[in-house]
Amino acid sequence: MDNYKAENQEQEIDLVSLFFAVAHRYKQMAAAAVICAVLFGGFSVVKGMLNQRAIDEAIANGEEVPRTSAEQQYEEDMVEYREAQTKHDTDVTSYKQQLNQNEADQVRAQFDIDNAQEYIDKSVRQKLDPYNVYTSETRFYITTDYKIMPGMDYQNPDYTSAVLSAYNSLLTSHESIITIADQFSMEERYMRELISVSVDNDTRLLTITTYGEDADEASRIMDLMLKRMEAVRENIETTVGNHNTKQVSRSDSTTVLTWLRDSQQDTRDNMISLQNNLTDLQNNHELLEKSIETADQDLAAQEKPEEPKQSSGAKKFVLTGFLLGIVAVAGVAVVRFLMEDKVCVSEDLQSSCGVGVLGTLANAASKSAKGMDASLNKMEKRPDGSADAEMTRLIAATIRNRVPEAENILLTGDIAGDQLTALGEALKASGELDGKNILVSGSILQSSATVSEAAKVDVVVLAADCAVSTHASLRAQKAKLESFGKKVLGCVLYA
Repeated sequence: MDNYKAENQEQEIDLVSLFFAVAHRYKQMAAAAVICAVLFGGFSVVKGMLNQRAIDEAIANGEEVPRTSAEQQYEEDMVEYREAQTKHDTDVTSYKQQLNQNEADQVRAQFDIDNAQEYIDKSVRQKLDPYNVYTSETRFYITTDYKIMPGMDYQNPDYTSAVLSAYNSLLTSHESIITIADQFSMEERYMRELISVSVDNDTRLLTITTYGEDADEASRIMDLMLKRMEAVRENIETTVGNHNTKQVSRSDSTTVLTWLRDSQQDTRDNMISLQNNLTDLQNNHELLEKSIETADQDLAAQEKPEEPKQSSGAKKFVLTGFLLGIVAVAGVAVVRFLMEDKVCVSEDLQSSCGVGVLGTLANAASKSAKGMDASLNKMEKRPDGSADAEMTRLIAATIRNRVPEAENILLTGDIAGDQLTALGEALKASGELDGKNILVSGSILQSSATVSEAAKVDVVVLAADCAVSTHASLRAQKAKLESFGKKVLGCVLYA
């Protein structure tokens, strides 16, 4: 049952051994690469000569010159490249125009924000509490000498409305407002927001209303407005007509102004809108810059097609032939490695054949290896023969210590007879097996004498060479020897 398992177990491929089996074919690979490169290069030259002849004939006949597939592909690639370049230039120009407009819009937006912020910071009305506004209000009743004359077709004109309008105009004029603003070290536009003048032609009432941060400020502004009213009275009488002004009331109070609340909220909302607009412009500016950067990167990534060269075809064929020669020899080496199933390293004998390795000696190929072959053997950890004498003594000592009671030892294997004989003599000469009888015979699969010899011995030692021995052969030898009831002590491997 154990023999059956050993013979039928799936053999794993040693990739390291496979690599070195291919590497040792470097001479064949180099020769095949050169030969294939020459053949393919010659084919390319002949092909080029035929193409040139066809071109010359087409030119002579006035026909269109035939183009190679590489030339046609180059023209198609150039058309695509030019289209991409044109699109890039158009897009970048558009992006830059949008950037310039965006920067101008940002300047305007920042200007509007600065003005709005300045208004918020300096406007007194913006700081007023709309639910507690200090107000001063004065009302005047305006009369003229206008009378209706009954029974007369012609009536004197009533210029009371003109007087009211004149007061409204002069009290809210630049001269009036700036005069009062200077008293408070305030700009005219902010003082104008604290003064309201209204007239009612039906009731002939003139109403002056002033606002302030406190009652004193509202009252002071009102006092200055009343002085201003006295100052413009003479001008109105001269230009419009005589009239009488009678103060009806004056009150200082606090009140709720919902329109002021709404106005302040509109101002704040406007500031938020302006800031959001600036943020949007800044974000859009970054997107435009990234768009330009992306367009440049896309164009840079699309390399300009290279015009095909006449010599590139020959180089391609030579390179193809060179690589094909290497691949062909490497492929054959791989197939031979898998088909021959030769023993490569000592580590796989125990797992594949159930035979332990007593020691490894250098075979004829390893001893004669030089240059690249010697370097590969060293990398593969193959012996070079310099330590064979010591290894032979080690093998002999191992046999003596593992089977001290064995008197007759059979040394057999599928290696050459002289190589097997030399191994037996070397084991005897080591002095470690004195008193032991070492019999040397060929493979039990090929020699009937070995069958007879196997019946006489106490233990069997196999010998194998990586150059000729296979896993299948070792498994078969071991199985047949064990079928005779003989113990296979191990294997001496030549590598």
